[in-house]
Amino acid sequence: MKDSNTSERTTNAKRNICFGFIQVVVSIVLPFVVRTVLIYRFGVDYLGLNSLFTSILSVLSLMELGFGTAVVFSLYKPVAENDSGLICAFLTYFRKMYRIIGLAIVVVGLLLLPFLKYLIHDAFMPGGLNLYICYLIFLGNTVISYWLYGYLAVIPTAYQRKDLLSKVDIGISLLAFIVKCLLLLASDNFYLYLLALPLITVMHNLVCACIIRKKYPELVCKGELDYNQKQDLSRRVRGLFIEKVTSVSRNSIDTLCISAFIGLTVTGKYNNYFYIMTSVIAVSTMLLNSMMAGVGNSIAVENQEKNYADMKMFDYIYTGAAGWSTICLLCLYQPFIKIWLGDDMLLGMPVVVALCAYFYILKSGDIRWVYHEGKGLWYESRFIMIGEASVNVFLNIILCKVMGVLGIVLATVVSVFITNFIFCPRLLFKMYFRNNKLQEYWKDHIAYTVTMLLTAGICWLICEGFLPADMVEENRVLNCIFCLGGRLLICTAVAVVVFWLIWHKSERYSKALKWLRRVARL
Repeated sequence: MKDSNTSERTTNAKRNICFGFIQVVVSIVLPFVVRTVLIYRFGVDYLGLNSLFTSILSVLSLMELGFGTAVVFSLYKPVAENDSGLICAFLTYFRKMYRIIGLAIVVVGLLLLPFLKYLIHDAFMPGGLNLYICYLIFLGNTVISYWLYGYLAVIPTAYQRKDLLSKVDIGISLLAFIVKCLLLLASDNFYLYLLALPLITVMHNLVCACIIRKKYPELVCKGELDYNQKQDLSRRVRGLFIEKVTSVSRNSIDTLCISAFIGLTVTGKYNNYFYIMTSVIAVSTMLLNSMMAGVGNSIAVENQEKNYADMKMFDYIYTGAAGWSTICLLCLYQPFIKIWLGDDMLLGMPVVVALCAYFYILKSGDIRWVYHEGKGLWYESRFIMIGEASVNVFLNIILCKVMGVLGIVLATVVSVFITNFIFCPRLLFKMYFRNNKLQEYWKDHIAYTVTMLLTAGICWLICEGFLPADMVEENRVLNCIFCLGGRLLICTAVAVVVFWLIWHKSERYSKALKWLRRVARL
C-alpha cells in the first residue's frame, strides 16, 4: 500500500512538474517580451510605476492572511480519506472568508489614496499619467482575484492536480501576451494596457472555475465547519499571516524603499535584475509546489525516519541545482542586461554579487521549507518570521540611506540568512524530526556552500578571462550569442566536473542518482 501511495505521489508530482514547467516557461518568456516592449515603447519610468503598484498591492494582499495555504493543508486528510462532506464545508468557509478579504482590500486600498504621492520620489509621474486612476485599476485587478471564484483553486492543489491550473494559466498567458503587445505597440494610451489586466484576470478565474467544477462536480459550497475546526484553521492562519508579512518585506518593501528614497528610474533598473532572479525562482517554485501536496501526504502516512531520509536526498539534489543557478546568475547577469537594455540600465557588480547571495541563501532553505509547510508549522514559527521582517525593514531604511540599492539587498541577505540557516531549521528538527541531526543538516549546507563558492570562483575567472562582457559591443548579434552561450556552457561544465569530483564517492550521490533514474522511468 505504501509503495502504491509513493508511486501515486511521484506520478502526480511528475504530471504537475511537466505542465508546471511549460507554464513557468510561458510565464517567464512572454512577460519578458512584454516588459521589453514596455521599456522601449514608453520608458523605464513606466516600468518602475508598474513595479511600485504591484508592490503596494502585494502588501494589501497580506489581508488574505494565508487562508488558501491553511485550507489546502487542512484538506490533505479529508482528501486522503475521500471525505467530500468535510471538503465542501471547508469550501463554504473559504468562500466566505475570501469575500470578506476582498472587501477589506477595497476599503484599505481606498484609504491609501491620499498617501500614494509620498511613495514616489519627487512625486514624478511619467507621461502625465494620473496616479490615482492607475492605482485604482491595479486595486480592482487584485480584488477580482478574491471575489470571482478564487477560492476554488484549493481543490486541484489539495488533490495534487495543479496541472489543471497550469493548463489554464498557459492558455490565458498566451492570450494576455497578444493583447498586451498589441495595446503597447498600437496605442500611445497607457491606460488601455492597464485596463487589460483586470479583464484578463476575469477570464482566467472564469475558465478555472468551469474546469474545476467539471472535474469535481461533487465538491460544492455546503455544510459548516465545527468550532474546533475553525479554531485550528484560525491558529494556522495567524502563523501564515506572519510568514506572508515576512515574504512581502523581502521583496515589496525593497521596491517601496527604492521608489521612496531613490526614485522610479532606479526602481525600474533594480526590478529588471530582480525580474531575472524571480524568473529563475519561478522554476524552483513550480518544482516545490508540485511536490508540496505529496510531501504533506507523506508526512501524514509515513514515519519521521523515512521523511528525514527523503528530505536529506531532496535537499542534496535541489541545493546542487540552486548552486549551479547562482553561478549562472553571477556570470550572466551583466552581459545579459547589457544586451537586453544597454549600458544605461546596468547596476554595479557589488549589487549583482549581493543578489546572487540572496538567491542562494533563499533557495538553499527551500526543501526544509517544504517540510516545514507540510507539517504546518506556521504558528510555531511566528516569532521567527516577525524577527526577520523587523530586521529586514530596519536594515532597509538604514542601509538604503548609506549604500543605496546595495544596502537594500544586503539587508535582505542578512535577515534571510538568520531565518533560513539558524532559526527555522532548529524549529523543524525540534517540532518534527526530533532525531538530533540538526548539526548534520548545518554541516551538509556548509559543504554545499563551499562547493558552490569554489565553482563560482573558477567560473568567474574563466568567463572574465575568455568571454568578457565588453565583447558584446562589437558585432552585436553573434558576439552576444557567443558570450552568453559560452558563459552558460562554462558554468555548466565546470559545475558538473567540480560537483562530481567532490561528491561522486559519497553515499548521498549514489542514492540521489538512483532516485533520479527511478523517477525518469516512471
